[in-house]
Amino acid sequence: MAVGEKARVSRKRRDSPGLDVQTALLDAAEVLMREEGYAAATARRIASKVGLKHPAVFYYFGTQDDLFLALFRRVADSHRTRLVEALGSDQPLRGLWQVMSDAGSTKLTLEFLALANHNEAVRAAIAENAESVRALQAEALGKHLKARGIEPRLSPQLLTILMSAMARLLVQDSNIGVAAGHEEVEALIEAALRRFGDGRDVADPVEPLVAVDATR
Repeated sequence: MAVGEKARVSRKRRDSPGLDVQTALLDAAEVLMREEGYAAATARRIASKVGLKHPAVFYYFGTQDDLFLALFRRVADSHRTRLVEALGSDQPLRGLWQVMSDAGSTKLTLEFLALANHNEAVRAAIAENAESVRALQAEALGKHLKARGIEPRLSPQLLTILMSAMARLLVQDSNIGVAAGHEEVEALIEAALRRFGDGRDVADPVEPLVAVDATR
């Protein structure tokens, strides 16, 4: 960063003591990725959103890849917090589905996956996080099922994979205006959630993913 730009950054931080420039840059990058896709999140546009020139990105993060990694980790930490809260509730399966099917979070995840096709560091971070999150989900669901005496037809790990895949596909379809088959998928999920929540048999038009046999 040029001497003049460093002075400008320092002056901006001094004049606005509540402003965390790194956080502001991450916020700007997230907005761009959500609204226009990862390709729009260039150093120049990110810095411009917070009133700085593009060298500020490199001054605070070293490289643009490091900024993307920092943003991914921030998003992943927030997502994990929501998952832990959902899985610790009295309706963990429904909570898990709600977190997985959040349109805003899923759209951002899809952008990171697209970025990962061209960025090895982001790809490695996503893979590491996915393994950790999947283990967390499976362990939490497995414990809850066992505690309630519910014997699922599918393993907790397979169940979380299927739910994640379906949630992501529904959001991806919706983003491009595709709705074919969505009602059937949503009916299947709702049937599974109700049976899981009730712990008893209920009349549903579709076969659930979770077994109805349960002892209390």
